[in-house]
Amino acid sequence: QRGAHNYWLTSGKDIAGSPDGLVNQLHYDDAAGACLAAIKAGPTKCTGKVFILSDSNPLSRLQICQSTLKAAVYKDFQMPTFTTAATGELVGKTYDCSETYSQLNWKPKYESFDAFMSANA
Repeated sequence: QRGAHNYWLTSGKDIAGSPDGLVNQLHYDDAAGACLAAIKAGPTKCTGKVFILSDSNPLSRLQICQSTLKAAVYKDFQMPTFTTAATGELVGKTYDCSETYSQLNWKPKYESFDAFMSANA
């Protein structure tokens, strides 16, 4: 288990920041799959281009923790405390990666972090 979700739930420390902060994510396997898709697409399609990758379903820090608690390996952990109160407004950037998906003829295996965690419940 790697990633912020693991640290947030297992460290026993308060999480610096608001639970409303958005995080764009991509599973490690999907990152590798996108690299392979870029190699297969070849230099004529990829040279000089920047590809933005995420699963296109950003979650707040709170939503990430809620999703993580669905997985069996985290079932005995508690929701961490955030150092800043929730405002109810999601804060951060949302990436639209549809152009990258199209250019690479690829899409993530995992639709979202929540779908991945739910599958491992």
